[in-house]
Amino acid sequence: MQMSKTTSLMLGIGGDSGTGKSTLVGGIYRIFGAEKITNINLDDYHTFDRAQRKIYGLTALHPAANNMALMGKHAGQLKNGEKIIKPVYDHSTGTFADPEEVEPRSIVIIGGLFPFFTQELRDVFDLKVYLDPDEELKRNWKIQRDAGKRGYTIEQVRKEIEARQEDIRRHIDPQKEYADIIVRFYSPDGPSPGQDNAHLNVRLFLSRDLPRTGLDELLKEAMGRKTRRAVRLVDEDYYGSPFHTLEIDGSIHPQTAAGIEQKIWSHLLSPMRSIQDLGAEQFGSFAEGETSRHSDPLALVQLLLIYYLLKAREARQTTSRDGVAGIKEE
Repeated sequence: MQMSKTTSLMLGIGGDSGTGKSTLVGGIYRIFGAEKITNINLDDYHTFDRAQRKIYGLTALHPAANNMALMGKHAGQLKNGEKIIKPVYDHSTGTFADPEEVEPRSIVIIGGLFPFFTQELRDVFDLKVYLDPDEELKRNWKIQRDAGKRGYTIEQVRKEIEARQEDIRRHIDPQKEYADIIVRFYSPDGPSPGQDNAHLNVRLFLSRDLPRTGLDELLKEAMGRKTRRAVRLVDEDYYGSPFHTLEIDGSIHPQTAAGIEQKIWSHLLSPMRSIQDLGAEQFGSFAEGETSRHSDPLALVQLLLIYYLLKAREARQTTSRDGVAGIKEE
């Protein structure tokens, strides 16, 4: 997949801390390869380190604790094919490391707490994705990550979650209004300490402003009677906004999921068709402690996001060509 620096695919992934942003990005790495991806974590744009935030009484989810102006500037430069010198925040110490030089590759992923907070940021993306898992599920994921990988105690994580609730409500959750796709994982049986994360249900809320992609027809091709029970397209409102909704059951049979994956591959742009025979282990993987596991619903979500990302770029390029043609005709 060869692209010039000025034609990077721009993907924004937003959501609260612990919502699975890194897991989602991991599948995109496995599909495309690390050499084709530039991944920007917006945590690097914190204004203060952990100790300073404590002194000032700010959480990392408050806009004042983040350099929004620099985020917007760097996102625009990457979109234009320019290198940037970006800050680096070290979660293991809560302090800043040395800045690093970054250049845009075929795909630029910008993810974190504030990717859609300003118009300047929103305008750079070909596709905007917001992760909004079930609240209890999100809490469990954050506790597992922060206690397991970032050196916090479980009690410290729980206190931090409570301290952040007001900032989540005021500054993070409202960004879902600007998303093209909202991804919501949830337990089929309600909150459960023993829930199997490999078999979570998922809803994809697809904005009606998304370019028409033929997804309805694609799924109809893939769906027999059994498939329709496992994957469903319906229309419904979400937080007062109209969405097309794709529902995937956590109990979907692996053979059914594989059939849908093949149909999606067959509809992707020609540069992607060369990798349509990737095995299931290439995406849909997630970490559970020291173990790597596979989830068919997660694999379908990762593949569908790539599908929409490429289709969004295709639609934008078509619009651009039509606009140029119109100017010439005048």
